[in-house]
This record gives sequence, structure tokens and C-alpha cells, in this order.
Amino acid sequence: MRPTWLGACTLAEAVGITAAAGAARLATWLTDVRDVAPGWGLAVVVAGGLVEGTSLGVLQSVVLRRRLGDAAARRWTTATVLVAGLAWAAGSAPATLAGPGGGTPPPLLLVVAGGAALGATTGALLGTAQAAAVRRQAARPWRWVASSTVGWTVAMPVIFLGAGLPAADWPTPLVVALGTVTGTAAGAVLGVLTRRGAAALTDVAAESGRPKVPSVRAIRP
Repeated sequence: MRPTWLGACTLAEAVGITAAAGAARLATWLTDVRDVAPGWGLAVVVAGGLVEGTSLGVLQSVVLRRRLGDAAARRWTTATVLVAGLAWAAGSAPATLAGPGGGTPPPLLLVVAGGAALGATTGALLGTAQAAAVRRQAARPWRWVASSTVGWTVAMPVIFLGAGLPAADWPTPLVVALGTVTGTAAGAVLGVLTRRGAAALTDVAAESGRPKVPSVRAIRP
């Protein structure tokens, strides 16, 4: 369970942050070079965030499906996609809608603190939505909220640090490659910090005596 969960989180964030990095570069090109409305750039960035949310929700649900059942896994995926998309939009809107700017980059400590604050908020919201999605299958699903909050509080600064490295003159392939490395690192951190909570979701459900998906033998008289 644990290595699989770690692998799911690592792969999901590698795919998701790669897509997000490409989307951010495309949005910058659209608004700065093609001079399209900033709203279109925001739409592209949010689309990249939805890819991240989809990959995370789908790959995590593959691990959980074996113990929680198909219906709970689908609800987990839906909750993850929706919350991740909204969080990405909220986090990206100020910079994207502001258009090009030549200010100096913020101090490293501020980047880390901002990432941790956004991670804590996102982790709590995402964990709450995910716990609600599987509340009928897990005996104490709300414990997952704390695990998700801790995981994202540490993983989000990794994403922020990676996103702040590329300069405007970096070639797009290099930016996208950095996104892959950043996502892999952030996903590994997330997987390590949340794997106990993920295991508890299924272990507690199994120990509670509440069958997730009744078998034919279980319902036969």
C-alpha cells in the first residue's frame, strides 16, 4: 500500500506540474507576445491546474479503489479535481491577471512562507473534500484532513521554489523539464507525509466491520 501510494503521488505531481509549467509558459506567451486578454491566460493556467488535479485524483483513487470500492474512488477523483482546479485558479489569478511585470523576485523566505500558507489552506480544503467523498467507507475519514494539511504544507513550498527558478529568457523545454523535476520532488514529499494517513483510511475501514463493497457470500442467507 505505502510504496504504491508514494508512487501514485510522485507520478501524479510529476505529470501535473509538468503540465502546469507548460501552461504557465503558454499563458505568458499569449498575454505578452500575442497581446490577448489576461483572462485567456488565466484559463490556460487553470487548465494546467486541472491536469494536475486530475492526475492526482485518478492515481490516488487507483490505490484506494481496492479497499474502498469503485464508487468511493470516483467521488475521491471528482473532489480532487474540483478543489485542485479552484485552488490553482485562486493561486494563479493575481499574477496572471496583473500582466507582465519587471519587479524583483520576492525573498526566498517569503516564497517558502507563502507556499506553506497556501499549502496548508489547500491541504485542509482538499482533505476535507476527499474525506467527505469516502466518509461512508472509512470509519474515521476526518483524520485524513490533518494528514493532507501537513503533506501540502511541506509540498507546496517545493512547487513554489521550482516555479520561481526560471528566468524569462529560459527556453520552454528547459522550463517544462524543471517542472517535471519539481513535480517529482513535491510528489515524493507529499507521498511520504501522507501515506500513513492514506493507509489509515483503508485500514480503519477494514477494522470497523463495515464492508465497503458487500460480496455475494456476504449477502447470501
